[in-house]
Amino acid sequence: MNPPDADLPLFPSLDSLETVLWPGLALVVFVVTAVIVDLMIILSTRFRLVDLPNRRSAHALPTARGGGVAIALLASLASLVAAYRWPYLSGRILLGVVGPSLVIAAVGMIDDIRPLRPLLRLAIQIAVAVMMTAVLGPVPGFALPGLVAVSFGVFAWPLTVLWIVGLVNAFNFMDGADGMAGLGAVVVGIAIAAISYRIGALAPMLLAAFTAAAAGGFLVFNWQPARVFMGDVGSGFLGMLFAGLPLLVRDSLIEQAVVPIVMCLWPYIYDPFLSVLRRIWNRENPLEPHREFLFHRLVRSGVSHTRVALLYAGLSAVGGILGLGMVSPAIPTEIRCWLPLGVVILAVGLTYSIERRCSRVVLEPVGRACT
Repeated sequence: MNPPDADLPLFPSLDSLETVLWPGLALVVFVVTAVIVDLMIILSTRFRLVDLPNRRSAHALPTARGGGVAIALLASLASLVAAYRWPYLSGRILLGVVGPSLVIAAVGMIDDIRPLRPLLRLAIQIAVAVMMTAVLGPVPGFALPGLVAVSFGVFAWPLTVLWIVGLVNAFNFMDGADGMAGLGAVVVGIAIAAISYRIGALAPMLLAAFTAAAAGGFLVFNWQPARVFMGDVGSGFLGMLFAGLPLLVRDSLIEQAVVPIVMCLWPYIYDPFLSVLRRIWNRENPLEPHREFLFHRLVRSGVSHTRVALLYAGLSAVGGILGLGMVSPAIPTEIRCWLPLGVVILAVGLTYSIERRCSRVVLEPVGRACT
C-alpha cells in the first residue's frame, strides 16, 4: 500500500547549513546527557535506583541504576527536531519509533524500581511491538546483492514482532558489564547512521546519530569502573529504537537495509540467542536471571570489563563495516553478496575462543572458574 505522502520525495534532503547544525545538535545531546547522568548518580540512592549484584550481573558492588532515563529523554527530544524538520515523516518518527520506545522505557523504569513478572513484561513488549509494526509496516523480506530477494509473505508480521521483542530483550541482557551496553549503543548507532546515509534514508540516520550521542554521554560514567548502569529503562529504549530504525526506511529499500543493520547488531543478538538455546537445551528457564552469556564467561575467566566491552564493540564495528559494504555500489556485486558470511565466521570464532579459554580456566582456582 502506498503511503498518503507518496507524491513527496522518498527521502528528505539536507542543505549546506544543516550539515553543520545536525552535528552541533548531536554534540549538545552528548553534553546534556552526561550532565543529567551525573546528577542521577547523586540522586540514585534517594530514589532507590541502585543495582545490587544478582545472578545476571557481572559487577560485585552496588551501582547506581537508571542512567538510561537521560538517554531516552535526550534522544527523544532530538528526534522531535527531525520530526519537525520533515513533517510528512513525523507520524512515522513519533508514533512508529519514538513513542513505542518511550513506552518500553517507562515499563523498564517501573521494572527498575519494582520488578515486574517476566510474562507480564513480555506481554507488554509484544503489544508495543504490534503497535510499532502497525504504524511502520512489517519487514516484507530481505535482499542480498546479486541474489534473489526473499519475501516473508504471510510470516512478515510475526517475524517483525519477533525481531522487535527479541532485540529489546537481547539489548537488555547486555547491560550487565561496565561499558558493554553503552559502548555498544554508540557503535551500533554510528553504524546504522552510516548505512542509512549510504542508502539516502536521512531520518533514520539522524535518529541513530542522536541515540549514539546520548549513549556516548552516558558512557562517560558507565566505563569501568562504572558509576552507573542504564537499567531496563535505557536498554529497553535502545533495543526498541534500534529495532524500529530499519522499519523506518521506506518502500523497497527496507529490504536492502535489514541485513546490514542486523550485521552491525550481531554480537548483541548472537550472545543472548546462544545462551537462550543453551538453557532450553539444558531444560532450564531462559527467563530466569543467569550468568551464562559469553561475555559473562569472559569476565568470570579474568578478562576485564573494559576488554570485554571493547571486544564486543569491535565485533559490532566489523559487522557494521561489512554491512556498509553491502550497500556500497563501488564494491562488486559478487563480493557484496558474500559479506554476511564474515559475520558467521566471526560468530564461530568468538564462540570457539571463549569456550577454549573457559576450558583452560576451569582448571584454575574456583574463584576464576567460568562455570
